Amino acid sequence: MDAQAAARLGDEIAHGFGVAAMVAGAVAGALIGAAVVAATAATGGLAAVILAGSIAAGGLSMFQIVKGLTTIFELPEPTTGVLIRGSFNVYVNSRNAMRAGDDVSATCSGLPLNHPLWPFPVLIAEGSATVYINGKPAARLQSKMVCGAHIKTGSQDTFIGGPTERVAFVLDLEEWLHTGLEALGLAALAGGLLLAAMAGVAALAGFVAIGGLMMGGMALLGDLGDRLGPGYRDLFQGVAGMALLGFGPKLAGRRPAAVTSETAQRRAYLNNKFGRSGNLDHDINYRGNRETAVKFFKSKDIDPADAESYMNGLDFNHPVRVETLAPGKNLWQYQSPGAPQGNWYTLSPRVQPTELGINPMGTNRAANTIEPKVLNSYRTTQKVEVLRSTAAPTDDFWSVKGQSYPAKGGAQQLFSNEKGSFGLLPREGS
Repeated sequence: MDAQAAARLGDEIAHGFGVAAMVAGAVAGALIGAAVVAATAATGGLAAVILAGSIAAGGLSMFQIVKGLTTIFELPEPTTGVLIRGSFNVYVNSRNAMRAGDDVSATCSGLPLNHPLWPFPVLIAEGSATVYINGKPAARLQSKMVCGAHIKTGSQDTFIGGPTERVAFVLDLEEWLHTGLEALGLAALAGGLLLAAMAGVAALAGFVAIGGLMMGGMALLGDLGDRLGPGYRDLFQGVAGMALLGFGPKLAGRRPAAVTSETAQRRAYLNNKFGRSGNLDHDINYRGNRETAVKFFKSKDIDPADAESYMNGLDFNHPVRVETLAPGKNLWQYQSPGAPQGNWYTLSPRVQPTELGINPMGTNRAANTIEPKVLNSYRTTQKVEVLRSTAAPTDDFWSVKGQSYPAKGGAQQLFSNEKGSFGLLPREGS
């Protein structure tokens, strides 16, 4: 590496703003990524790729911005400790020269956001591999301490060259976090490439083209920055990265006028084939509600064909659950005049038949006439297990032979085939 200023007794150490910048950027990236996921209704692997890429891009971009600004404007890093001891017989500017593996900082505060206060001596972990003082590598500007801090001040007129030699373990959170974000970004890139390939040739080509344009643009910004001076490469690339990240939710919220892409067509085909809506959370709830009904009807020894017919009257877009009613619960049921007790009950006498998915008219079997259905009142006589659901919109073709009635559904309903658990109440005035 280039020759760096020799470190001396009393020189300062610092951690810099790297960790704080990456943490802040990663948090911002996570929030932006969550907004993109919400705007696109992405789930599963796609949501993971979006979040991982956003976190990595946010952390690395903010790191570059802070690094660039610090370099361009020579912003001072907060001092976290001061070097003590030093060589007993080698001096730089009349101050004891510092040696890796031997000399230390008295303490290190860890600011900002690197580690808690380190209240004991912190060893210098790095020095020159070619310049030794008392048999130890000579410490210099930017040499690392074991806590991850670096020497931030040095001699104005004495410089030490040669490659860097590390003689002790370094708790370098900044380097580890930077490497971790890079790995996360590469994983997100690989995941995005895989998902694009699975979506089809058009999606893969678009992914590669956009990725190539972005990489090319970043390279051009870096070259422009190098021409302006130290720090501008990092500043330009970091600002561009955060800008692209910030546009994510806005771009994700846009909806094309006509969806004709190969990916969308393939997704629509699969959703139709397997009876999916395209919304993962909705599909999971729908299947769970249907499974609850299937298990209930099976537990009541209901014929599978009858159970399937009953399930046509359930709206699985809404919760379906099994409940146990206590004795004394009042319920109501619409019946055709003279018809026997049925299996479906409503929780309120104000609910209309159409809201329960049935025709308000029925056939009086004794008179063979079509008449309004009668609302009968029941009360549970013992504990009874029921299936609670929401009535589905359906065409009632069974209440009146030869007629189909479009019932709107939407009301809460209870099902039980244990008729002995429900006692018929006398009508008012009878």
